[in-house]
Amino acid sequence: MLIIKEKNYGGEIMNRSVRILLLAGGGWHDFEGFAEAMKAIIPPQGFKIDFTYDPDCLLRLEEEQYQLVISYTCFVEPEGVTPVTGANKLTSPQVEALTGWVRKGGAFLAAHAATVTGQSPSELRQLIGGSFISHPEPFVFTAYPLLEKHPITKGLKAFSVYDELYQEEHDPSVQLHMITVDRGVAYPLVWSKPEGKGRVAHIALGHDRKVWESPSYQQLMRQTIFWLTGYADS
Repeated sequence: MLIIKEKNYGGEIMNRSVRILLLAGGGWHDFEGFAEAMKAIIPPQGFKIDFTYDPDCLLRLEEEQYQLVISYTCFVEPEGVTPVTGANKLTSPQVEALTGWVRKGGAFLAAHAATVTGQSPSELRQLIGGSFISHPEPFVFTAYPLLEKHPITKGLKAFSVYDELYQEEHDPSVQLHMITVDRGVAYPLVWSKPEGKGRVAHIALGHDRKVWESPSYQQLMRQTIFWLTGYADS
């Protein structure tokens, strides 16, 4: 993992820019609003975010020297249910390129609806480590960090959000970091896993500005990005 040192942030120091590709596309979500929120959450010193609706950028990750891909996508199925911005799925070459790049040491963050993979190849779901099943209408629920310590949840306490509660299945190989409980059933909210020499994480929270502006969500997102890029290892 690339570690850089120069500008102090949060008690750590970085010295060269980490380049992030933020891929958006699909339906139901404010993709550009999320991109603006990320620019406010991620420290400008040490990080550069490129926002795109073009999934062919996944074919050039190594060439463009990206260290992290954030997917804020919602690939709707069937077509015609909602207007689609950008692509409505990933192709096999795009998923193969992303997976191969991660396994060589890249980092991938599947944010919120990225687990809605639609008609994308099943290998995308395998890379993420889980998939979307459904969600009720937004309501207030509490996100709980698990007892096991991890840089993603360092210093986080339970916090409440008004959000879509994503009901998702996850692979046994992932490490859960946060859950919620609704009507007696526990649901995963945050997980991570190694993928070859790289790292993958998923944060199910994050439908709109009500969540993006939560200080606890912002801390969770920053710490996840720091861990994915190796910053938390320094």
